[in-house]
Amino acid sequence: MRVGLLCCSLWLAACAPQPQPPTASTPTEPILIEAGVVEGRFVRAVGLQLALPGPTPLVARNGETLLAAYPFQLLIYQNGFIRDSLPLPGVPTFVRAKPLPLVGFADRLFVPGRGTLLYKAKDALHTKEGVYWLDDEGVSLERQRLAEGRFNFLAAGERYVYAFGREALRLPDRTRVPLPGSVQAAVVLEDLYVLTSEGLFRLSPEGLRLSFRAGTFSGLQTDGVYLYTLEAGRLLTLRLNLDVASRSAFKAWAPARQNLDSPTALFASREVQ
Repeated sequence: MRVGLLCCSLWLAACAPQPQPPTASTPTEPILIEAGVVEGRFVRAVGLQLALPGPTPLVARNGETLLAAYPFQLLIYQNGFIRDSLPLPGVPTFVRAKPLPLVGFADRLFVPGRGTLLYKAKDALHTKEGVYWLDDEGVSLERQRLAEGRFNFLAAGERYVYAFGREALRLPDRTRVPLPGSVQAAVVLEDLYVLTSEGLFRLSPEGLRLSFRAGTFSGLQTDGVYLYTLEAGRLLTLRLNLDVASRSAFKAWAPARQNLDSPTALFASREVQ
């Protein structure tokens, strides 16, 4: 019995991505996720701290769920603990946790529970309506072409999906929404939040400018209560009116180093100032 358990443990360890020494492709800058960052293989976010088996830039969080995509393997964490390890059909190019999990490749998509979809997409979102995806010709929902045009990326909320290019296309009603500039990232709540080289804009669903915060930011995420971005490599937490909620990512609390050296999850709290 003990021998069987030992063999099973060794097999699971062999299947997990192994920590790698830093290389030119290893991410060195913080990677923004919902309510936190990933630095190397360490995830530090509000309510969550854990160590991944190895560094990867393809990490996404949606509440209690964290996805980490590696060549040929997707790790799914729930409440900080490994829930599933799924085989992937190749080397992933992007991963999305919202609204539902999805992994993109150069020539296909992978949807947990559905398998491989042969859509050659440069961005895609898995929603309750199905999979929205972009190619160089336009935006589609599954096999139905919704609109022609050149779009760069997608973002979704409870009611709408937006495809972003020179302007945004709001779906499913196909409303064209003007944008304040070239959009680098976006969040869809009741209002539309877009990041440009000038700063952060809060827009109405029709594109009316409601507020603006000037600055040089990188990335944009939300948990539905706050907005999160990086400013000079540090996590910046904003209220939905774009006022600063906190410039410090976490409360002064540090876990034992030996705990971070394993994939075991730890939980941290943060004080919003």
